[in-house]
Amino acid sequence: MLSVTCFNHRFTSGGRILVLAVLAIILLIALGFWQLHRAEEKQLILTAEARETQLPPVEWVAGMPYPKQYQSIQIKGRYLSSIFLLDNQFFEHQPGYNVLSPYLLADGHLLLIDRGWIAGDRRHIPVLPPLQSAPHLSGRAYFPSTKSWVLGQEAEIKSDSITIVERIDVKLISNLLHKSVYPFIIRLNKDDVNGFTREWPTVTMSPQRHYAYALQWFALAFIALVVFIGSNLKKIND
Repeated sequence: MLSVTCFNHRFTSGGRILVLAVLAIILLIALGFWQLHRAEEKQLILTAEARETQLPPVEWVAGMPYPKQYQSIQIKGRYLSSIFLLDNQFFEHQPGYNVLSPYLLADGHLLLIDRGWIAGDRRHIPVLPPLQSAPHLSGRAYFPSTKSWVLGQEAEIKSDSITIVERIDVKLISNLLHKSVYPFIIRLNKDDVNGFTREWPTVTMSPQRHYAYALQWFALAFIALVVFIGSNLKKIND
């Protein structure tokens, strides 16, 4: 038991309760700092994207270093007939797919082109218009996260040309196409006729919201401290 007397008041607390209270307050503070760290990460991402949007596009060919995240590039090649529908994509709260089309480069490797979002679900596979010839195209490089994971089947073949995938797994898609696929994709420019709805959020949660959550965690830690002290502090009668 801990007992401390100060300014005519005595603070008394059992050892187990004290340990639990301290651990809870430390956890709340740690969550607050974690949110601050996430806010800094998101701000760096937004800053990087804003910087790349100010730069002119660069023609990218096989053998060059990989482009930077969000870098505007131009490539030459041709579309293949295969289509991958990235599942569980939403636009304005409506379910749908991101349409991914493999694009064959001169070196025989493939790049996945994200042509944007289209409404649909597994009961209603969207009917896609035929691709127009595209010997060259422009867009922004994007490296998908490799940390995502799924439960169950990762790919479902719906027809000879359409496959539904749960995530952008370059190795899986390479195996399905029997060709090497580069580890980044191209988000197709909005003026390209082969695209659909192209509104890709840079971050799923803004830095401001992370700061707000951090403030909430710090406030909860302060409240927990005040309640703990107040409930164990008693005035000493003269």
